[in-house]
Amino acid sequence: MNTRIQLDLDGQHVAIFDKYSVRSAFQPIISVAHQRIVGYEGLARVQDKAGQAIAPFQLFDSAQDIESLVTIDRVCRELHLQNFARANLRPRWIFINVHPLVAMHGHQFGPFFAQILERLPIEGWQVVVEIVEAELSCDAELTDAIALYRSLGCLVALDDFGVGGSQFTRLWRIEADIVKLDRSLIVEAEHSHRAQRTLPSLVAMIHEAGSLVLQEGIETPQQLAIALNSGVDLLQGFGLGRPALLNQVESFDREFLSQGLTMTSLEVDLADHNLHRQMQSVTERFEDMLVAIERNVPLAIAAQALLSMHLVARVFVLDGDGCQQAETVHGAFAPSSLQNRFRPLAHAEGASWAKRPYFRRAMIEPGMVQISRPYLSVAGGNLCRTLSYCRAHAPHHGIKVVCCDINWSDF
Repeated sequence: MNTRIQLDLDGQHVAIFDKYSVRSAFQPIISVAHQRIVGYEGLARVQDKAGQAIAPFQLFDSAQDIESLVTIDRVCRELHLQNFARANLRPRWIFINVHPLVAMHGHQFGPFFAQILERLPIEGWQVVVEIVEAELSCDAELTDAIALYRSLGCLVALDDFGVGGSQFTRLWRIEADIVKLDRSLIVEAEHSHRAQRTLPSLVAMIHEAGSLVLQEGIETPQQLAIALNSGVDLLQGFGLGRPALLNQVESFDREFLSQGLTMTSLEVDLADHNLHRQMQSVTERFEDMLVAIERNVPLAIAAQALLSMHLVARVFVLDGDGCQQAETVHGAFAPSSLQNRFRPLAHAEGASWAKRPYFRRAMIEPGMVQISRPYLSVAGGNLCRTLSYCRAHAPHHGIKVVCCDINWSDF
């Protein structure tokens, strides 16, 4: 395959193939915290001999064999790097894609990437290599590909995470620097309250795995708000900036981002205010119940005022080993496990909740009311959070941890 890279009249490098020409377009990547461009993704813009735009995949599909595919992929990467180097945009990142087959087999055709970095005024840390891990079937090949780029000082990003064959075990093993969440996740969250509610947990898990999170495909204000509320670090999408020549993408739609940040802040402030007010009322009645229990008032009677609240589902008591001492007392607004898919789990007397965070936190800090993160309740099949309280200065035997489940499905 005959290929060459040449300078065009506008000062940009252009790759010339037998039947196609390719230019670099760069899409800005925005840091939420810094509210500025911190990198660009290099994207191929392909034209045929007649000057008609065609989809990039058609260029790659034109490859007759793996050698031709490697050539196309390498030329496109070199093109993006040359244009990026010419723009002298330190200390920003340049994100470049590697075709999955090239990531697996490119080393068979001799060194390439190290030579490019040696020749261009670009350091390894500026380059973020995007790999679609879902399309790599062999863990060994994936590991080898990542090791190569890391040996050159490059960062590694897992692209399109969350669709297809994405594997969470790979997320833990690879230790990617950046994980790019596929656009389908934010689109789904835009229409599904359940997806929107769980997206922050996915982001938190990726953070705990040691990676930054980039949400790609941001196009609407609602998608931006969902991404911001989910706690992602980086943003990319048409709503912020479309791919263009580097000299045309030095700016992005700051008003779009600013409005999203403002709206999100107002929504969070309002939600936090309403939630704080409701939780304060629940906590006050929970503490009144604790006082009554200390006076040996039976749990069902002591909890009457608390259980009349719409937010409250149920109360129960554990001993010092985390075992439930009696049956759960349900409130008027408790989703009943007797009517849901978890009926075999309905009767909880004698069950051990010793591994639950609400029990552990109560035992670690006796005398203080604790509140858990949201989780699925087996008692009602609904999302809930649990208030818990352990008596201070009590002997280990017979310690009582009093718990109250809060309905959380509407938050």
